[in-house]
Amino acid sequence: MSRSAAILGRLERLAHGVLWWVGACWVTGLVAGDRWGWSQWLSWIPPVTMALAAAVGGGLTCMVGPPRMGRLALPAALLVAALVVVLRRDVGLPSSVDPRVDEVRILQWNTDYPSGNDPRAALAMGRQGADIILNSNRGAITAMDEVRQWAGADAQVVGVGPFALITTMPVVEARPIAFSTRGGQYWAVGRFTVMPPSWNGRPLRIAMVDLPSRPRLPRSSVAAALAEAMQVGQLGPVDVVAGDFNALDESVIMRRCFPGFRDALAEAGTGWLATWPRRMPLWRIDHVMLGPQVRCLSGWTVNPGTSEHMMTMVRVVPATE
Repeated sequence: MSRSAAILGRLERLAHGVLWWVGACWVTGLVAGDRWGWSQWLSWIPPVTMALAAAVGGGLTCMVGPPRMGRLALPAALLVAALVVVLRRDVGLPSSVDPRVDEVRILQWNTDYPSGNDPRAALAMGRQGADIILNSNRGAITAMDEVRQWAGADAQVVGVGPFALITTMPVVEARPIAFSTRGGQYWAVGRFTVMPPSWNGRPLRIAMVDLPSRPRLPRSSVAAALAEAMQVGQLGPVDVVAGDFNALDESVIMRRCFPGFRDALAEAGTGWLATWPRRMPLWRIDHVMLGPQVRCLSGWTVNPGTSEHMMTMVRVVPATE
């Protein structure tokens, strides 16, 4: 055996061992989710990364010599599993749903500092054609005079803490529910009620959230604090919950705090659905969650060219009884 072949063989064995370990961690993360602090780290392993690791491991096995089915079984199984998860979680199949007179187009976006002061962010929001814009970490671009320049003379801004709701529809409620900077971690919840003219007097009740980003903070602890804060603040029934959750699909936060709600992009999203980081989105941490009184016709993400977050656009209608 030549020296290069021996080195390649050692690399293949090393890659195979690493693949076993990474694959076990990834599968554990899929099963356990973020129920516990230790498991949330594993749940954040991107399936795209797992697919690439499996492809590299399989490629090295093939380079060593004639493919051996026993050695290829692991990378092949992990590659297929990772691709299935990518297609299920991060990719929405193309669809076409005709416009409806009662649909409301909602744009959700976290313009994390300093993008809330960036004129490019204002232009990005203004050109999406949204009926309701839900902006977290609002900045100078959501001042009333600024908004009327990029959203039209009839637009109004209703602010609650770090949140801004921008619309031409009547807004009959806007109040803070919870706000905290405890432990150096900032998070907030606000409630809005909008009256879409085409909904015949039926309100659209919206909760906006901005949850802690510190990776070491257990999501289970966030869920417990959020549930308590919403009860104390009397959030009440809502139809839409939107914002930067800093949590993945099916997080303990969604299951505990918003049982029965569905992720709009998981329900009817198209295209690449991950929202963070914007330049190479691998995780969907920004969500628009829907209650039983509304349903999603379609949804997609938009690269605004600024901020670390992608935009999320959804078309919602009242659910039929």
